[in-house]
Amino acid sequence: MTGASATVSVTVELFGSPRILGGAKAFDLAVPAPVSRENLIAALADRCPALVGHGLRDDLTDLEEGYVFNRNGLAFLGDGEFAVEDGDSLLLISSQAGG
Repeated sequence: MTGASATVSVTVELFGSPRILGGAKAFDLAVPAPVSRENLIAALADRCPALVGHGLRDDLTDLEEGYVFNRNGLAFLGDGEFAVEDGDSLLLISSQAGG
């Protein structure tokens, strides 16, 4: 496999309003390698355009404030290191509690 066509397969799980807007609980997503926040968000926007402006920033540069990725239920992916590997499960959730 060449670098130009290399992808990383991840499972994306949606919770809360992203699940309602995305119309799915979870789905597999191929993301160009190496995975960065930007190419993950672009791939997610292609798969679920309804999330743009509702979890994903309109300009697709990042998540909207109040949303976060969690990798494999173990680590939140902040602004620094963004390590995502083939087979990982990424949860898109709101970091805000509501009632």
